[in-house]
Amino acid sequence: MKIGFVLLLILLIGNATRALSGVYKQIDEHGNVTYSNVQLNNAEKIDLPPIVVVPSVDAEGIDDRIRQRRENKIITEQRNALEEKIAEETERLERIKAEYQDGNPDRLGSERNYQRYLDRVERLKKEISLREANMRALQQQLEALPHTE
Repeated sequence: MKIGFVLLLILLIGNATRALSGVYKQIDEHGNVTYSNVQLNNAEKIDLPPIVVVPSVDAEGIDDRIRQRRENKIITEQRNALEEKIAEETERLERIKAEYQDGNPDRLGSERNYQRYLDRVERLKKEISLREANMRALQQQLEALPHTE
């Protein structure tokens, strides 16, 4: 029993080393190329170049760098959105101020009633105040954003 086990072990080791011994290329009668680790009757052994092992990149702190880049991207997007809102708000404010004309806007044809004119002037004045307050709030939000690298 012990001898049978030893013979089986020797056979397995012999086959394993034969399988790991190389790569063989065989071309059949139709010109098909087959690569194998088992040597067949007309196969030729191929010498392959050694495997190049590249050392790993220093991954120390990679999670922090990735997190920082994501945060910077989010901050940049927020900054761009705020700058866009400020530009829109500035444009609206300038249009309203142009219509307001320092408290003396032109009377519209629909404002035959003087009270309608006064109501529109008051509405323009309130809208200017509201737009200016919006501008200040947007500027404060923009200044509160951290600076990106």
